[in-house]
Amino acid sequence: MEIFTYIDLNNAAISKTSAGCLTLGRQLASLSDSTLTAIVFKKNDDSIAKECASFGADKVVFITLPENENASMELYELALEQFIADKKPELFLLPDKPALRDVAAGLASSTGGSIAVDCLDVTIDANGNFVCRRPIYAGKALADLRLNKKPAFISLRANSIASQVNERSVNILEFQPKDESNQRLGIIEMRPLSSQRPALTDARIIVAGGRGIGAPENFHLIEDLADTLGAAVGASRSIVDAGWAPQIHQVGQTGKTVAPDLYIACGISGAMQHIAGISSAKCIVAINNDPDAPIFKFADYGIVANLFEIIPEIIKQLQNKNDQAG
Repeated sequence: MEIFTYIDLNNAAISKTSAGCLTLGRQLASLSDSTLTAIVFKKNDDSIAKECASFGADKVVFITLPENENASMELYELALEQFIADKKPELFLLPDKPALRDVAAGLASSTGGSIAVDCLDVTIDANGNFVCRRPIYAGKALADLRLNKKPAFISLRANSIASQVNERSVNILEFQPKDESNQRLGIIEMRPLSSQRPALTDARIIVAGGRGIGAPENFHLIEDLADTLGAAVGASRSIVDAGWAPQIHQVGQTGKTVAPDLYIACGISGAMQHIAGISSAKCIVAINNDPDAPIFKFADYGIVANLFEIIPEIIKQLQNKNDQAG
């Protein structure tokens, strides 16, 4: 049996979620005496291959597209469709991202397979079918889905599987798909975002702001505290919808699902859609001037205070501590 994993790259290294996909893929491959193959859309790269091998890949396949830098996800899907037709895997694990959900859905349709998205774990039942566990009702319950059709395309929620080193010797392959010039979509321009902060889904610490910041010009308080902690910046859906913060910062059911060691929620009331996105955080600290805010029911530590007073004080104390340590 063949198990594939899609490798999402983050600053020339495999993403944290991709490492989790490899870890889960290795576990399933070992249980079913299967081969684990990592799929990377990139030119042959020894460092990427070694990193994939460190998390359990038996093979690494590098796929190059004619316009690799500006290729649409449609071209990625067409290339994978060609590769899958030749290799016929039974399982394909992908990080759960909107673009990759679309790719998985297209592949499931073209191959006659099945699909499950936003999953937390995958097991194999006695009949050899894949069983996926995923949250439902905004995280209030969990459902187990049995996928009876193969290949099965399963996207894993960010940080749902902790990566584990499982070093293996790896076979490196290259695949050049046939040129598909009749694509319906194309990328006209790429505008990469430049930031020194860690990505939300990979960050150990996240500082997030909500309506309690009062106005868009106050969002700098969230950014200042995040920069002092070396943290990522997050935002609730309400202030993203209001245009106070960019969508890339949105945390929650309709944004990014995160699992940091520390999540600091500033002026966030705690709607269930937001809680669904942070439920895997190891420690939640809530700062809100409303003692009845729902966020306090889920927080490990709650601070009832005016964030305009306490955030600058926290920053001051952290800077003093850093100065003393330096």
